[in-house]
Amino acid sequence: MKHCFIINPAAGNGKVQEALLPGIIAAAKRQGADYEIHRTSGPGEATLYTGSRLSDNPEEKIRFYSCGGDGTTAEILNGLYGKPNAELGIIPAGSGNDFVRNFGSNEKFRDVAAQFGGKVFPIDVIKYTYTPKSLVQDAEENEITQYAVNMINIGFDAKAAYHMARLKNKLFLKGTGAYIAGVFRELTEYKMSRIIVRLDGKEPFETSILLAGVGNGQFSGGGFQGVPAAVVNDGLLDLMYIEPITRRQFLNKISVYHDGKHPEDSFLKDITRQYRITSAEIEPVGGLVFTTDGEPHYTEETLKISVAPEKVKFILPEGVEHS
Repeated sequence: MKHCFIINPAAGNGKVQEALLPGIIAAAKRQGADYEIHRTSGPGEATLYTGSRLSDNPEEKIRFYSCGGDGTTAEILNGLYGKPNAELGIIPAGSGNDFVRNFGSNEKFRDVAAQFGGKVFPIDVIKYTYTPKSLVQDAEENEITQYAVNMINIGFDAKAAYHMARLKNKLFLKGTGAYIAGVFRELTEYKMSRIIVRLDGKEPFETSILLAGVGNGQFSGGGFQGVPAAVVNDGLLDLMYIEPITRRQFLNKISVYHDGKHPEDSFLKDITRQYRITSAEIEPVGGLVFTTDGEPHYTEETLKISVAPEKVKFILPEGVEHS
């Protein structure tokens, strides 16, 4: 088997390569592993590299390790999805690292030797289709389909993540701290999102939301457990949304939301809605800001979400268990 480490040099405030590279090389030599290292050159390049690497070697079994954040993992996922000879590993080195939180501590995921000894654990994948809205007038806008491994966020959550992406570089913040900064930035505008929702092909309903998450995983925003019932391999997605509340109420309850206690909180449980689904169509009333594995998007058309038809071979490092 070929072990391919894809390093995003920009992740972790630009310190990923310096921190990871010596450990990868040392562990690979100890294992006698057939390995290679690829450094990404910009956004989207990990998808192109992974896809071409597999197309050029259709018979070779390749394990790709995402050495960066959730965005790097999503790019690699989109390059390898549907390829039977591909496996996906994660060595968390970004600011959020939310997907691996579903498996407990990050420590084993950062242990390259444990990664080499890891076992395949098939996981679900989120498929989403949307029409991006271009900022260029009269630009052609085509519907596109992509894949996410962790979560799609809508409304306040997504807008905060959008600000998080900008502020973490400007203010040298990371993880939860960057997300909190994004939350306070979004609170200055604080506009509710109104959407029309169709779940599993049933009758649609219209609602206003503070925020919503469609989760394969439970965490987003650098550790916020927004969809606490999600399970990464159950063949379902969990949609959870919170109805509108005031700024003061939200600030008073943000720690409850962070800890995934909102479905049972005496106040929030009455305005929290939960569904277990295989598909959803979300039509915005006005525009829709949403994030997929932390990456922001904008559309004015219906966002279609579903469980992807094929699972992905995810690597659980040696010593990590999951039911």
